[in-house]
Amino acid sequence: MKRSFLEGLFKDLEAEENIKKSMIDSIMTENGKDVNSEKTKTESLRNDLKVKEGVIEELNTKIKEVGSVDIEEIKKQAKEEGFAEGSKEVEEFKKTNALKSTIKGAKDFDLVFSKLDKEKIAYEKNDKGEYEVKGIDEQIKEVKEKYSFLFEDENDRSENVEINLGGEHKNPSERDSLEQLEEAMGIKK
Repeated sequence: MKRSFLEGLFKDLEAEENIKKSMIDSIMTENGKDVNSEKTKTESLRNDLKVKEGVIEELNTKIKEVGSVDIEEIKKQAKEEGFAEGSKEVEEFKKTNALKSTIKGAKDFDLVFSKLDKEKIAYEKNDKGEYEVKGIDEQIKEVKEKYSFLFEDENDRSENVEINLGGEHKNPSERDSLEQLEEAMGIKK
């Protein structure tokens, strides 16, 4: 509202000029408060809108970035990495088994292995794809000399040891087994 509009309204009013001026000033002051309050609300809403527009723009940018990601390619890479990791584990397992078969007669493989210089151990694949361990024979010989208690005594290992359990032990026929069972249960006639 403009002061000139109010002055035009009050020009025909029969009142003193200072009273007209005071009334116009009061109306203008009250109007100014209302206008300023609305300006503050409007400015606050504009700021909120700017913030929200910024958030929307940021989210749109992220959506565009995500939209350009090839999910199938990521799955394919993860699968290949999994196979590669699994293959490494399988190869390590094969190497460990080859090493265990090379260190014969060890009572505790891990303890014997801890005594070896790992940098001198080499693994080579043979025609069958199996690992052969190289650079270990001399080391095992030294470990056996220093730590003989870690290995089984080769003289004590005999393949065909007979142990007498006493009594007669033969493989009975099925009928003999049934008769022995009936006799043990007290139902033999």
